[in-house]
Amino acid sequence: MPKPVITQDGELALRSAYRDYRRLVEVRALDTESGDMIIEGTPVIFGQEYKLFRFGDTDVYEVIERDAFNETDMQDVPLKYNHGDSKGTPARTTCKQEQGRLTLNLLDDRLEMRANLLPTSGGKDLFLEVKAGTVAQMSWAFTEDAQSTKVVEDRENKRITFYVKKVLRMFDVSAVDFGANPETSIYARRRSDLDQRAALMDLEKRNKLMQEILIKTKIKN
Repeated sequence: MPKPVITQDGELALRSAYRDYRRLVEVRALDTESGDMIIEGTPVIFGQEYKLFRFGDTDVYEVIERDAFNETDMQDVPLKYNHGDSKGTPARTTCKQEQGRLTLNLLDDRLEMRANLLPTSGGKDLFLEVKAGTVAQMSWAFTEDAQSTKVVEDRENKRITFYVKKVLRMFDVSAVDFGANPETSIYARRRSDLDQRAALMDLEKRNKLMQEILIKTKIKN
């Protein structure tokens, strides 16, 4: 799988412009005979729409397409808690040993993750919280190619769906208290997209009205 080359400045720009968070479908803790602390989850199910928010009287959905991961950089992905560093990094895809290794498995219909947590205080705390169910959700941070995203509007049923066709890079997967956070940038960007579409629609209506007025004026003259 080809890996895009991103400079340090370019990476910072990508993070500030496009860093988004999504809810994972499931996260669970596994007991093993070896005593390893394993958590597993499903970050993405391809082709399945999920509701982002309600915009006025319109429901806004999103779909991650399977081909969106054809060129995604997933080489260096850390596991975090609430996307922060307060509990350290208990697992990472680049870890050189089994304990501490994060594995991402790209399947036909979904992306799976498996993390063998380091036996640090942060790793132990995270494992116990997931096992107890006090931390039951996860998110992932990524950048998308916004130019390739397809938008389908169903005015009759008051629905708008964003189809993500190209994920550029995955920055992390994270165990979180609340997975669907309305304050993250994906919500802000999608709302901005819709604001722009609404403004264009208003402009089109105004131009159409002006055109009708001009036609009627010419007829009278």
